Amino acid sequence: MFSLRKFPELVMVKLPTSAVLSFLLVLLCLMTSCRRSETGHTTRPVFAFVVNVPTDRFWDIAYAGCLKAASEENVTVEFHAPNEATAQQQKQIVESLMSRGIDGLAITPLNPESLTLVLDQAAELFPIICQDSDAKECNRACYIGTDNVDLGRKMGELMKQALPEGGDVALFVGQLDVANAQERQQGVLESIADSNLSVIGTFTDGGQPAEAKRVVTDVLSKYPDLKGIFGLWGYNAPQAVNALEGNPDLVVKVVGSDESVETMRAVRLGKEVGSVAQQPFEFGYQSIKMLAKLQRKEPVDIPEDRTIFVDTYVITQENLDTVEQKIAEKLKLLDKYKDFAN
Repeated sequence: MFSLRKFPELVMVKLPTSAVLSFLLVLLCLMTSCRRSETGHTTRPVFAFVVNVPTDRFWDIAYAGCLKAASEENVTVEFHAPNEATAQQQKQIVESLMSRGIDGLAITPLNPESLTLVLDQAAELFPIICQDSDAKECNRACYIGTDNVDLGRKMGELMKQALPEGGDVALFVGQLDVANAQERQQGVLESIADSNLSVIGTFTDGGQPAEAKRVVTDVLSKYPDLKGIFGLWGYNAPQAVNALEGNPDLVVKVVGSDESVETMRAVRLGKEVGSVAQQPFEFGYQSIKMLAKLQRKEPVDIPEDRTIFVDTYVITQENLDTVEQKIAEKLKLLDKYKDFAN
């Protein structure tokens, strides 16, 4: 920070009014240049889009939505992902953003309880939106994302169709202290409650995709009669498919979520029954549009319960090619609107 104490000779010299004004103008330009170097943009508001796991195609699609909205609102959107799926790393990201200064935040909170305090502190500085997963107790403007209970119900319906004779099934997810994981689990259990499917348990991998295959392999060795697997997070079903390739004698139906490259390949090859997909593009697009209005203090249309649900859809072999084409079109926007990224 500029300080006259560092330059006492400046205080001793009496400058003409015009010189003082010139000096202040130069100082203002220097400060503006600093702002430009920090954000890459001088006049645009800067928003942060913080996700819950190291990036994959799901979040690439979401960021494409962010940049599309950024181009319409003339704002800049930064993308932040933790190196590991921990609430502590997300907390550090949020604290860094608070210290540096941004104009709004859209976040997928990993652990609502441990992040509520820092999100409340951040909300005093700029508007916050929870997307994909919620932290209902924090002072966020709203939640934009999936009705995850309904998503879980749709997964349950797919499994009932795949296993009309019933049998033991297992649920796999990264972490169960995350709201969307809990809600999807709830939806699955509600859906299959009236069926002859029996849940042996829900198994977690700590939010580490590299661990997911091992977790499934361990469960398969303990429960060789397992008939079905639910992958509640995007990477869980593909990793289950990988684990089953090491157990070729087992016949296990797999139902997943989202539209990763691995999921689409597994569905195409018939190794995955189907997947209930979200619309991450809309998470990004609607979050940035909302933050831009809040930052400008314009009226926004937020429901009384501060929840905005985005529809899900089911991916099977029948609609796979159409879905892939639409995803490819969205991903092209990352390059088209790259000037609005930072």
